[in-house]
Amino acid sequence: MRYLILLIILIPSYCCTQRVLSVAETKRYELLLKADKYIGLKYRSKVNKNVFDCSGYVKFLMAEIGKNVTRSSVSQIHDGKRVTNIKEARLGDIIVFKGRNKHNIRPGHVGLVHHWSQDTLYFIHSSVTKGIVIDNLFDPYYANRFLQIRDVIGN
Repeated sequence: MRYLILLIILIPSYCCTQRVLSVAETKRYELLLKADKYIGLKYRSKVNKNVFDCSGYVKFLMAEIGKNVTRSSVSQIHDGKRVTNIKEARLGDIIVFKGRNKHNIRPGHVGLVHHWSQDTLYFIHSSVTKGIVIDNLFDPYYANRFLQIRDVIGN
């Protein structure tokens, strides 16, 4: 009886404080759950008919949640809507970098915003040297090559 009374008191309190996720937020979490399954695969791993170089990995994952993006990092900089303030980057947004030559302004690498932690943005991507990993934007290698963030999923 004591537990029943406790449940009657706690359930309404618990239910009323939980926020319902929008369809877009649900897609963002779903995308990252799928992305995490491939951590550790080597660069250019083949999954079914998909090759997981950086842009192939992003295209594959977006297709998994019903979003269509272009195939190359050069064109993915035009997919979706530009996020002008980095602090507004959300899970699943495409993050675009210059390629290995930081002096060339052309896009050459992409990943997906994975999470924020202590004011640091982490992203998941297919790295030539490390395979599919999570790195942080403020690592000097990536910070010097960062171009922009694109929101393909929306609100």
